[in-house]
Amino acid sequence: MVRKARTEREKVERGGPRSVIDNYVHGLFEAMEALEVFRAFSGERAPALKEKLERALSGPIAPPDEQPKNSTGRNAMFELFLAAYWKNRGVPVELGEPDVLIRLGGISFLVECKRPFYESSVWPNIEDAARQLGKELDKPGNEDARGIVAISLSRVFTQNDLVCFASEDEGRPFITQELLAIVARHHEAWRIKQFLKFNARIVAVMFHLAVPWDIGGERLVHAARSHFVQAGQDREGWRLLLKEMGSL
Repeated sequence: MVRKARTEREKVERGGPRSVIDNYVHGLFEAMEALEVFRAFSGERAPALKEKLERALSGPIAPPDEQPKNSTGRNAMFELFLAAYWKNRGVPVELGEPDVLIRLGGISFLVECKRPFYESSVWPNIEDAARQLGKELDKPGNEDARGIVAISLSRVFTQNDLVCFASEDEGRPFITQELLAIVARHHEAWRIKQFLKFNARIVAVMFHLAVPWDIGGERLVHAARSHFVQAGQDREGWRLLLKEMGSL
């Protein structure tokens, strides 16, 4: 897709007609995710990285062809992209089980990632991730660890076929506001008040939204925004998370 994009741009710059390329924007969008992963993990040979990459490279090429039965690849890419995004910005990251481990202020945070396919499945995914994290946090060696549930809303609300068309100044604020509005609209359906009843050491549920952002037909940006909602009863862990991750 990158090669096609370059060839097409060169043709247009020479005065030729613009051609339609199937899966053009979304192909480039996913290529940017792959580049983020490459920058973070190039040269590493960890078995967990190999396993996640093999899963991430499975499934249909075009996002609109994705269904729950073949969504394993993009589910794994969400785990990889999130880990890579944090790692590229200086957060110590490890891949494994649970999906991602980060270290903040000397504390380990276990991150369980979910990528719901339907709006109605967001709460079941949150509940399942919290249950899995609770089991991990109770294992020997994790007595001082904390937990984060990471939920991708990208498939639910973009249907893998939505592009943000906005100016240089408007795109990120718009996407941020939309993410906050999505969470607010679903406050009851996603039982956000119940987050505080999770395992005491699960400190947050993180909602994540990634959207292709077209700036005037000249530039495509991978716009990814996150919003943390407090969970559990660990106020110190929550404050540490906001202190270390707020700028990201």
